[in-house]
Amino acid sequence: MAKVGILKFKKYKEARKGRPTTGKYYAKAVQDRTVEFEDFVTHMSQHNSPYSRGVIHGVLIDMLACLQELVLDGKSVRLGELGLFSIGMTTRPADTAELFTVQNITGVHLNVRNTKTWSNAELRKKCRLQELSEYTVTESVVEGEDDPQGEPGGGDSGKKPGKQPGKEPGKEPGKQPGKESHGSGSDETPDPAV
Repeated sequence: MAKVGILKFKKYKEARKGRPTTGKYYAKAVQDRTVEFEDFVTHMSQHNSPYSRGVIHGVLIDMLACLQELVLDGKSVRLGELGLFSIGMTTRPADTAELFTVQNITGVHLNVRNTKTWSNAELRKKCRLQELSEYTVTESVVEGEDDPQGEPGGGDSGKKPGKQPGKEPGKEPGKQPGKESHGSGSDETPDPAV
């Protein structure tokens, strides 16, 4: 049922000052659209499923409610090969254990730990990489700003996709249209914690 997807990417220049990666180019994944819940249900029902769209919808709604109930009760929930779901928290430090109270807990968030089938290495094997045909190469967000997804240089400085100066849409120097790149893996995206 699962097929190899084409993961599109675009290049960006790391512009945060004071980093060894400043001025270097990296790639980030680009999602061309968000598949909404109802569209996902329809997609599942069209994969030769014996279950109707309504049954799939109902099961997923109940699953989400139960998942939330269980993780908020302090349990970890393993959803098959997808991953292990649990709750984490964000806290402010206290000088001593006695001074640490519930007021030091500033937030809670969902943790998802992927399994072997969904590991980064396995996902990489299952996708082909292809650069977007038209966009403007941008610099990363300025120091102190964070990308909403937490990726280094994830911002696009408000620029919209468009033709790059001196480039014909859909054609790139040294690249044949429609050819995917699997990359060598020698240069990795910089770690934002460095």
